[in-house]
Amino acid sequence: MNNYPFSRYAPKSSIDIGVFLCRCGGNISDTVDMEKLRSSVDAKVVKEFENLCSIKCQKNIRDIILEEGLDRVVIGACSPITHEKTFRNHVAPLNPYLLEMANLREQCSWVHSDTDKATDKAISLTNAAVERVKYARPLDAIVRKTKKHAAVIGGGISGITVALSLAKQGIKVDIIEEKPTVGGNMIKIGKVFSPEKLAEECALCLFNPLINEAVQHKNINIITNAELKSSKRRSGNFNLLVERKPRYVKEDRCIACGNCAEVCPVEVPNEWNEKLMMRKAIYKPFPQSVPDVYTIDEKHCIKCGKCQKVCTMDAIDLSMKGEIIPLNVGSVVIATGHKGFDLKKRPEYGYERYDDVITQMELARIMGVNGPTNGKLLRPSNGEIPRRVVMVQCAGSRDEKPEGKRYCSKICCMVALKHASFIRHYYPETEIVICYTDMRTPGMYENYFRYVQSKEINLIRGRPGDISRNGENIVVRVEDTLRGEQLEIETDMVVLSEAMEPSEGTLSVAETLNVGLTEDLFVKEKHSKIKPVSTDIEGIYVCGTAQGPKDITDSVSQANAAASKVSEIMNGGLEIEPTIAVVDPSKCKMCRDCVDACTYKAIYMHDERISVDPIACNGCGVCISKCKHEAVEIMGQTDSQIFATISGILKDKKDGERRILAFVDYIGYVASDNIGINRISYPESVRIIRISSINRLMPKHIIYAFENGADGIFLGEYPDDIIYPSIQEKVQEIRSELLKNSIDPDRLMYYKVYAPYFRGLANKFYEFDKQVSNALDKLEAVLYKASSKDL
Repeated sequence: MNNYPFSRYAPKSSIDIGVFLCRCGGNISDTVDMEKLRSSVDAKVVKEFENLCSIKCQKNIRDIILEEGLDRVVIGACSPITHEKTFRNHVAPLNPYLLEMANLREQCSWVHSDTDKATDKAISLTNAAVERVKYARPLDAIVRKTKKHAAVIGGGISGITVALSLAKQGIKVDIIEEKPTVGGNMIKIGKVFSPEKLAEECALCLFNPLINEAVQHKNINIITNAELKSSKRRSGNFNLLVERKPRYVKEDRCIACGNCAEVCPVEVPNEWNEKLMMRKAIYKPFPQSVPDVYTIDEKHCIKCGKCQKVCTMDAIDLSMKGEIIPLNVGSVVIATGHKGFDLKKRPEYGYERYDDVITQMELARIMGVNGPTNGKLLRPSNGEIPRRVVMVQCAGSRDEKPEGKRYCSKICCMVALKHASFIRHYYPETEIVICYTDMRTPGMYENYFRYVQSKEINLIRGRPGDISRNGENIVVRVEDTLRGEQLEIETDMVVLSEAMEPSEGTLSVAETLNVGLTEDLFVKEKHSKIKPVSTDIEGIYVCGTAQGPKDITDSVSQANAAASKVSEIMNGGLEIEPTIAVVDPSKCKMCRDCVDACTYKAIYMHDERISVDPIACNGCGVCISKCKHEAVEIMGQTDSQIFATISGILKDKKDGERRILAFVDYIGYVASDNIGINRISYPESVRIIRISSINRLMPKHIIYAFENGADGIFLGEYPDDIIYPSIQEKVQEIRSELLKNSIDPDRLMYYKVYAPYFRGLANKFYEFDKQVSNALDKLEAVLYKASSKDL
């Protein structure tokens, strides 16, 4: 085997290692020859037990460590995903990170039936763990106390709910809202309903008490007209800079009398009423605005000074400047909401061409008592009550066309039913037609659907292809797919159920905080099943429609979940694995390449030296790839440990035997375990090695593996991550290095791994095994031909 100068972290000359093998009640021993395995392992102590995870066996491990004076421990049993923490707790007095596990169950005995081959693989997996543990160093979990102060970005129902929950637990909260008032979209929708109540209720009546409670709470500070401008993570806390734009009205002096708005000569469309009426350049968004203060629209104000002259409180200051507010918080919650789909992208619907083609939100404002028509259902074109209203579902949602949203916006069907019910109740002479793709009313909402159906709502399954004008009426052309008929429906008003999409604030805040986004540009949860509301960045959480389309009920539930997670880290502190980057100051040249490369902003300059924020770092290894001076290392994933693992797996490889090294990240490892859990087989040649990320691998590791007998290298990683672009670069870099070293690139494969698609991963192992076999056959043929020429 070729030698390689392992890194500076070399083991002492004599290390006493204990290897403890588990029969797992036959789950391992029925397939693996335990006697052969035991005799093949080179260690001071090699013991075999029936069930290592039992309390009795755990005590035995501890006793043997003390009796034999062991320095390191290897456990050959089930997956470390399942029991690594358990065994770490039972190797005292050893440091818990002086333990390695060989996965002999999920990735050996459960995926192979041939005893000889399974045993050979078990030996190589155990050897890899033994070699690796020689280079393990004592590490300590990183614990940080976070400041009991949170920032909530967004003042809608989700943001207010989070803030109140945290404030009641004694945590200080700053709500950062970009608009002049809090309230978000819920304030505008007029009516809400719940599945257990077959009736509509006033949204403002439900929400206003919560807003007032937030305003009055001693632990909550509301900052309106403000945007997050920058964020830096240091030792578990966030240093935020918030820019508050000038309101030009002094909050402590304005009494909201409205005299200023009466004399203002400038009128502009009123955004709060969906531009269905006008407002002045100095205005209060709606009567119940919080704060209860007027504000000046800087974009449209002509600085005529008339408002100043009539203000008896001297509250208007046209020279007011914005300010930068620094915040130091322990956690951040993103609750930036959503916006409606731009219907101008679907000209076939006639939006903005015809006054009587409106959106569901515009209909909500028309029917709101504080709306442009004081709650009366009137046509925008002529002010008359419509005799027929056609609602068009999925306007921009479930749309495969360019710029459409492929996802379902989740609430549109329920919103249409709510408005249909409301109209039928107050305007029984108005006919309602809903053109739908599929009516989606999950769970208890089905009861509300049946309730609305009883009001004689007409439902047509079909998506309109064209909306045009015929005289004073609108014509909707649609195919009734249930009857197979082409219909032309004359109507007075068309209401489009527009898709939900991420707000500009969501995209801006995500970029500033450096959190990942889904392919639809909503804020991505770390794992929707086991880590909901958590983002890629520890201490940053998301809730409401910033995370994806959802109704008010789900938004409130998610907000309370986010508050619970924030409370967790503030009351219990943060404890994270110490597998993070460290910088050797003796080698560091302060070039800042690692600072620029770190996607998580975990590496920074401090006191003229490079420092690493252990909370922000996830040990991905991008920094190592960029450091030309080899000054950066990942604890628990050092070069020595990686080389040693490769050496151990390739040790005692037989002639004609094929060994493929599969480097996978955490998700890839879970998927590999799932293959075994479901008893799906894959080639015995595949040996799986867990790494933090493909980015941690260097070309030197891959070349070393090939030089020492690896037949193929498989790289697997979950792609939906903010470091995915750098992974693609890494794979290309490795391919280029293979070509330089005259190694067939077909002996390398990269695969996007998803935990639920473990069958696809198993199939890919088979495919790659065959690909490697063909590449080796081709290489053998070339070598044979070359040797024949020499003869």
